[in-house]
Amino acid sequence: MWLKAILVGSTDQLSYHQKIRLHTLNGFAVISIAFVLLFSLIFTAAGSYTSLQSLPIAGVMVGVIWLNSRHRYELAKGFMTVLLNLIILGMALLDRRTGTEYVLLASACSAILLFDNLIHIAVSFTLALGSFGGYIWYDTVYPFVPDPTVPYEYMSGVVMLVSACAVAAQLLVYRSLINSYASELQEANAKVVVMNEELKSSYEEQQTLALQLDWIVKQKDNELQSYLDAINVHVYSAVTDNHGSILKVNDPLIKITGYNENELIGKNFSEFIEGRSSELLMRQLITTLSEGKTWRGEVKNKRKDGTFYWIDMVVIPLKNEKGNSNYFLTLALPITERKEAEEQQEKVAQMLEDIAFRASHKIRGPIARIRGLTNLMEIGFVEKDELAKVMGYIKESVLEMDVATSELTDFVNTHFENERSISLNGIKNLTHNALQE
Repeated sequence: MWLKAILVGSTDQLSYHQKIRLHTLNGFAVISIAFVLLFSLIFTAAGSYTSLQSLPIAGVMVGVIWLNSRHRYELAKGFMTVLLNLIILGMALLDRRTGTEYVLLASACSAILLFDNLIHIAVSFTLALGSFGGYIWYDTVYPFVPDPTVPYEYMSGVVMLVSACAVAAQLLVYRSLINSYASELQEANAKVVVMNEELKSSYEEQQTLALQLDWIVKQKDNELQSYLDAINVHVYSAVTDNHGSILKVNDPLIKITGYNENELIGKNFSEFIEGRSSELLMRQLITTLSEGKTWRGEVKNKRKDGTFYWIDMVVIPLKNEKGNSNYFLTLALPITERKEAEEQQEKVAQMLEDIAFRASHKIRGPIARIRGLTNLMEIGFVEKDELAKVMGYIKESVLEMDVATSELTDFVNTHFENERSISLNGIKNLTHNALQE
């Protein structure tokens, strides 16, 4: 019951000092109610009913506890300070020299324990001492007429004892609360020590983990740098904006183009593409990139000196946090040798087709005539007087074959000497095979 009364109105939102003062005020109110009731009971039993004048004090203290229960803490303190001093001053003036005025001194001392603000302490203390001074002045100026029913010899001592007990009780409550909170504070400190140890252990683990992560990051950085170095040695790379203007190029691309870096920066990428394929290729590239996709294709570019080179190019959109592509990364590998080989293969294939055509039309005809005539001679369809004429046809066919073979040889030599270094024996073998067919 006592603990519940002290804790009336206490919440977790109150600070440590606010809780101590609230509990002290509640304790003072409970003790005051107990002393008033005990005081009234004792003196009423002794035949002095003037002690019943102190019952309003108990009412004030009940009001204080009720206000605290509604969390009206400051109002409760002001309510008690003003009304308590007025009631005690009234009792002291009605029953002079009973020692009631000393309760005002106890009230003045209580202000130090109850209020946080120094101004409130000073006002409460001044009010209590002013009331005590007012009583002294009144008792000095106006004559005192003793009441024969009041035991003055006991009343003054009892009131002073009660006042002292009230102050002592407040101090005991305050001390007990401080000890309680000190014990809680020690427990909290112990928990803090444990938490500090745990945090220290956790910090050491995190530090170890951080060192491991740092090592991993450095390893990955080294790997990434190796990849970048490899790219800068073997891969052409450039960064362009969404209009195709070059913003950055690496050394291999500068070297293959024949331009220096300043000549490339700011230029549009399309300016370096071979003219015949530039327009179609750029339309395809822009359409693909506008959809947020990666574009890949084989591109024929022109060097500064006017020569051409081929690259296998990939253009990757670089998206920002909103998913928009303001920049594009271009990576490319050189494929000039392969493209030249493919072009040479196409020319060789076309040449072989031409050789086959010439062989089939200019050589096969005479061969077919010679075979026909020789077959007729073998089966006896040619008379002796016709042999000269047949031999003339065969001779003409041989001459046609000789002319056709010379033209074919000249054609092969002319084209293979200009386009590709292929041995004449190999071409002759091809020609021989065609003739055999």
